[in-house]
Order: sequence, then C-alpha cells, then structure tokens
Amino acid sequence: MTPVDIWYKVARRARKYSVILAGHLPENRKNKPIGVKTIHSKNDDAIEYLELNPPYVSTLRLSRELISDCSDFAKPVMTVQLPGDYVVTLKNGRVYSYDASNMAVITNDNYLVDELSFQWEISIDGHVPASKNKVFQLRGLTKPKKFKGTVFSLLGGGGAKYYYYHWMIDSIARLGLLKQIGRFDEVDYFLVPSYQTRYHKETLSHFGITEDKIIIEDSVRHLQADYLMVTSYTQIEFHHPKWACDFLHNSFTLPRNGKTRDKLIYISRGDASVNRKILNEAELITELKAYGFDIRLLSQTTVSEEAEFFNSAILVLGAHGSGFTNLVFCEPGTRVIELFPNKYVRHDMCDICDKMELEYHYLLCPSEGDAVNTVDGQKIHLTADIPAIKAKLEKLLAPVNAG
Repeated sequence: MTPVDIWYKVARRARKYSVILAGHLPENRKNKPIGVKTIHSKNDDAIEYLELNPPYVSTLRLSRELISDCSDFAKPVMTVQLPGDYVVTLKNGRVYSYDASNMAVITNDNYLVDELSFQWEISIDGHVPASKNKVFQLRGLTKPKKFKGTVFSLLGGGGAKYYYYHWMIDSIARLGLLKQIGRFDEVDYFLVPSYQTRYHKETLSHFGITEDKIIIEDSVRHLQADYLMVTSYTQIEFHHPKWACDFLHNSFTLPRNGKTRDKLIYISRGDASVNRKILNEAELITELKAYGFDIRLLSQTTVSEEAEFFNSAILVLGAHGSGFTNLVFCEPGTRVIELFPNKYVRHDMCDICDKMELEYHYLLCPSEGDAVNTVDGQKIHLTADIPAIKAKLEKLLAPVNAG
C-alpha cells in the first residue's frame, strides 16, 4: 500500500467518524432533509428550471452478437426514457456529499431534489430511489460552508471522481449545457469531484477555469451557495447523447484543414497499475509495429495531445478501458477494434462509436479470473488473440492499402 493509499484510507475513516459525531449535535439536525421533491415542484420560487431539450426515448444500436456477448452483469438497457437536458438553479441551494456513491442536492426549505441527487449501491449494481440516499440515515448534517455568488456543480456520481471516462462524460460534458444557455461567465465557482490528476487540471484549464474558482468535493462536504446550478445527467445507463460527444469533440479538436489522417494507433495498457493488463503485450506490440502502428501510453500525453492523436487516426486498437473515451475525438469513418477479456464485455464504447459515426469492431480474448459485477470485471487480465487481431487488421486495412 502506497503512502497515498494510506492517506486516503485514513481520510475516509476520519470522514466516517466526523459524520457520526456531527449527527449527535442538536444544531446540526435542522440541516437534515425532511423529504424529497422534484425539479417540477409547483409554486417553488427557489427552483428555476430551464429546459434545453425535451424528454425523449434513447435506443441503442448494437449488433445482436455484441448484445449476446455482453457480460450478464453488464447487459445493455436497449431503450431508456431520458428526462431531456436542462439546467436547474436553486436559490440558497445546498450540496451534501456523504461518499462517492451518495450526493444530495438540497433546497433552501430542506428537501432533497430527486432528479439532481445521486445514490448508488454495488449490491444491486445501480441506482436506488432518492428516498434511500444515505443522507436520510444520518441524525444530522454539519453546518454548510456558504459561498457568495453562483456555484456550478460538475459532480457526476462516484465514477467521475476516479475514472477518466466518467470525468469526461459525466462531468466535463455538463459544461456544454452551461455554455448552451450562455451563462458560463456568470459562474463564480465550479464544484468538482476531484482535482488530483493531470487530466482534471488540464481539462478545467482548457475551459479557462482557474484554480481559484474550483471547489473540490472532498474539501467541502456540505456547501451552500447564493445560487447553485445543477444540470441533468449527461449519461444514463450508458446511453451517450450525441450532443455531449459532439461538445467534447468540438471543444478539444482543431479543424484538420486538409491535413491527412493516416495514423494506426495502439493504446497500450503497459502503464496500467493493476487492472486489465494484456499479458502478452510485448509480443502483440512487435506484430503491430510491422504494420506501422504508433504505440502510445496515454498517461504520458496531455488531453490536448490525445485529442490531436485520435483525430489523426484511421484505425484505433486497444483493450477496453477509459482511454477509449478519446474516441469522441476521432473523425467519422475511423475504424475501431476493441479487445475484451471474454469474461468482461460491455457496450459503452460501441455506443460512442455509433454517435461519432465510427466503424466499430471487437474481439474476445482469453482471460484470467471471473467476474460477478463491474468492479470484478475491471480487474481481469487478458491474453491478446494475435492471430485473430492480424486477420481483422488484414481485412480492415485492405481498402486502405488498395487506395
């Protein structure tokens, strides 16, 4: 266990006990929500609801083969009724972060807001009703730290704190809605799930969000703002709105202006500390270099460099992982080959490819271990099926070589 891991373990334990102690203070009990309300509650002048896109039905376009191959615990929900896209402003609104799986948005009159709050349980591998948010199990909440002006929330659920995919799709994409209503410059502070990694800092800086405007979730458990702005969720059940993918693409890529797209890209997992290693990656890389592949470790590149790199590709190959989020930077027609351990198969990157008009392919590879949920699946190593990969490349690159 690294010193950083120890620090986080101690911090989590201290946070747990501070929550318990806070509940025993009488003055803190008045801060606990007394019920649940919706963003459409009538006669509530403290809730401003601004709709950008009305509710609609989203249906995934996946092959029968992929649907069948998806792991039992990760079967795609093919059709979802989405609530549309909106921005809600709460006068004197509050945010209380219990842990990575529970976040409560609370009105000035002490109600948890159903659509804006987040609660998730790994035991059922999904969302639970707002009434089950952990905030209702507490005896009381610590006094909120108050911020003058407008705070815009980029909190997107627990995954956005730790994973690049969720950070980009669930958090950064929300800026697209803020910009769409023309109120980006009105925001005084941005509440973010984390500010630890280079990509956290690079992406926020890219939008001109300086460190003095950033509030980190872990540093302020309970926050109250004169005006709290919260958007609809930008991804539900791994259905990716096209506007969110387009926003990321247009925000980070530059016009090609006739520049050739010619790169064959292999995304290496050689820098993966624990999860989903390719056990025979050295052998695979040797074979790929013969085709002229550019081998990259994404941990060594900036987000802007990743955007340019993927934007210049004609084919992207790699094992399933957060690095494939960068497919949003590709140009239409780019070919994609995603390698899965045969015990952990998902559809999310295929949906991104569909929204960006990319040509998606996948291969199942022998894997170690087994999985009963997503957390287990993320840890499984695989052995690249090199003959199958070479056969797929020969087929996909034949038109390119012929041209």
